[in-house]
Amino acid sequence: MEDTPRKEYDGATRRLLLAFDIGTTFSGISYSILDPGKVPEIRPVTRYPSQEKAGGDSKIPTVIYYNKDRQPVAIGAETLKEGIEVDAEEEGWEVARWFKLHLRPKTAVVPGEEPVPPLPFNKTVVEVFTDFVTYLNSCAKKYITETHGAALYNSLSNDIIYVLTHPNGWAGPQQAAMRRAATLGKLVPDTPEGSARVIFVTEGEASLHFCLAKGMHLAGAPEKDVEDGPPKKKVKLSKAAAAKAAKEEELKKAKEGNGILIVDAGGGTIDVTSYSQQPDGSYNEIAIPQCYFQGSAYVTMRAKKWFTNLLKATRFEPDVDTLTQRFDRNTKHGFRKDDEPHHIQFASSREREPALRIRGGRLTMDGPDVASFFKPSVDCIVDAVKKQCASARVPIRAVFLVGGFSASEWLFSQVQAQIEPLGITVSIPDSHMNKAVSSGAVSFYLDSLVSSRVSRAMYGVTVRKAYDSTNPDHVKRGHKVVVSKISGEPSLYGFLDAILPKGVQVKSTEEFIQAYSLGAKDRADLNSNTTRIFAYYGDSKGPHWIDDEPDLYPVVCRVKADTSKITPTEGKNPQGETLYYIDYSVVLLFGLTEMKAQISYLEDGVEKRGPASVIFDDGASAFA
Repeated sequence: MEDTPRKEYDGATRRLLLAFDIGTTFSGISYSILDPGKVPEIRPVTRYPSQEKAGGDSKIPTVIYYNKDRQPVAIGAETLKEGIEVDAEEEGWEVARWFKLHLRPKTAVVPGEEPVPPLPFNKTVVEVFTDFVTYLNSCAKKYITETHGAALYNSLSNDIIYVLTHPNGWAGPQQAAMRRAATLGKLVPDTPEGSARVIFVTEGEASLHFCLAKGMHLAGAPEKDVEDGPPKKKVKLSKAAAAKAAKEEELKKAKEGNGILIVDAGGGTIDVTSYSQQPDGSYNEIAIPQCYFQGSAYVTMRAKKWFTNLLKATRFEPDVDTLTQRFDRNTKHGFRKDDEPHHIQFASSREREPALRIRGGRLTMDGPDVASFFKPSVDCIVDAVKKQCASARVPIRAVFLVGGFSASEWLFSQVQAQIEPLGITVSIPDSHMNKAVSSGAVSFYLDSLVSSRVSRAMYGVTVRKAYDSTNPDHVKRGHKVVVSKISGEPSLYGFLDAILPKGVQVKSTEEFIQAYSLGAKDRADLNSNTTRIFAYYGDSKGPHWIDDEPDLYPVVCRVKADTSKITPTEGKNPQGETLYYIDYSVVLLFGLTEMKAQISYLEDGVEKRGPASVIFDDGASAFA
């Protein structure tokens, strides 16, 4: 990192690390060449095909044009070519824009919100992701080959480590879909070893690593008091010295117990994550991270709705898309004041319609109208900051805005005006915001500065409860009593036995163990077992019967374990039939950026560990 030297890479062989930040509106790539015994450097890819200013930008549009054969014909910066809209219309091309939002969880959809543009030619979101991630990989190959030589890239290309970023609100199903896209795109082979080379990190955590690499100073260059006898003199520090002093002050505050909040304001999502620094220099999450769908794309969606309502049933109705596009590319980014009009040129200078405020082919909008498009996003950030402050384990004293949307002067000024009166500073890291997440993802892999995370929900498994006629919860479910085929006892199913409560701080290496005793009449039935892991997102403290709030208990994954090596014991059921039993435990790790599992069992009194697969549904039914 820039202020604290990064440790040397301790791997045995040279490797290439690629991080892909596939954003809703823009995407970027960062990488690091890992040489044993050398300190890794984080570099951005700054040249892409058809980019007008080579080396001048680290991001490309997350856009794909498809032809009638459903094949990509333009991706990324290629979609900005002059006249491409005309080509698309003449050739019958269709565009995939904001396609990342099709991968979001169903629970993230807000009733009444503007619909996300449909995917072209009935393609699935995994197919579109595959095309885009394949393109990013080819861009990385071209850039690294041109920068470092073909020999170096070719020597590393068969064992690349990929770090993919995603919003805070995404979990196993989204990770499974992205990993599937990586295998379909031939980035890694479709094997356990290949899958292990695809690693995930939330955009919030990647942003934290980026901020730390940038020094994380709270304000501008400070001045330092120097004892030089009365009167006290003010000495202006150099930029480097000022940055160092600010970093030391921020670290001092963090160690005294103050928290920081990272707001990653991107094209589709607003991700908020809170941390506090520990004495060993690592960081702990101090509140449940949140993800809101109020990024800059939603400002554009609201503008389009305004244009549609204004021009409906007029001769300018076909120009709505052109107005929306020019608002998105120009007006939105340049909006700074709500007390002056804003103009969008969209038609011939001969076009005029005073009633619609169109003169010389230019539509005039009032500042308050433009500000209204931003207001839900501003309110979302302010409300999110307040909620994080209320639930955080330590006081939050600083908010850092990162992500492309944070470059909006209007957004920043509005958030700052409402948050700083609460005694919380609001600032933006130095520069290069357009590669914050991808560079932070590389830093995440190299530095791993987050040592604990807060559980997003309560996780558990459903178990059988022996029926108790004195328990009111059992009595009201009396019509659901079944007789166990193994024990012969009357039982109730559907009780959630918690493995991990909601809102608990979990260390990255912490294990959660759930013991099982399984019985069957046929030993072969015990050779494998699949356990469903449920999540509970509600606020009830229990007891947790799933039928009380069925919509709040989704199955988050299935853990499949090979139990064939476990030696069974024999017993008899009440009917005198021989039964076989095995005892083992499922070991879950929730403190990582991706859920992991193992099984544990005893063999001659010695604990043995075996692999277990965590299986997520990556089908269309899992997404919005």
